[in-house]
Amino acid sequence: MKSPVKVLALLSLLIALYSLPGWSQDQLYRESGGASWYGPGFHGRITASGERFNTNDLTAAHKTLPFGTRVRVTNTANGKSVTVRINDRGPFVQGRIIDLSRAAAKQLGMLESGTAQVLVEELGSRGVAEASPARERTPSGSEKTVQVASFGNRSNAERLATRLDGAGLQAEIRQAGSFYRVIVPGVSEEKLDGVLKSLDELGFSNPLVR
Repeated sequence: MKSPVKVLALLSLLIALYSLPGWSQDQLYRESGGASWYGPGFHGRITASGERFNTNDLTAAHKTLPFGTRVRVTNTANGKSVTVRINDRGPFVQGRIIDLSRAAAKQLGMLESGTAQVLVEELGSRGVAEASPARERTPSGSEKTVQVASFGNRSNAERLATRLDGAGLQAEIRQAGSFYRVIVPGVSEEKLDGVLKSLDELGFSNPLVR
């Protein structure tokens, strides 16, 4: 039987963890703080994740979030938001919590200022982690799953998923063997035509609906 002292110590530790920035009861990261953007001089360089940095992709650097994690970043000054994928480490400047690509900063309206106060909210991880039962959404009988594409390379699937998110489509990645399927799950009959039209405008005219 654990002593009262050990139990109290454990409870104190749990309380301390949940009081840290970014912790919530559902364990999805959420934090407010400063954001900056980087691009000039870094385009084409290898990021901490091993990817080559592209200032035109919707990506970002974060100190601790796993690579592939998608977060929604909202500029609290103007209400503009963008979904980005974490593929690098940083920023290493006090008071800043995320470093954005030029493309992401443009969508937030912070290119000229260089920095902004933002709210960062985790939307989920990409790749194998997102394929776990806790992360998946199982469509009901009246809902459809739209498979947009399938890749043998996870990075390609992540790029497409981020692009779809930016177009307002809540995309997910499901791993099937050695392939990574990019899907839009839980589409109701009423919204199906709209989703297909949006995909067609993005260049995906023959998605698989099931």
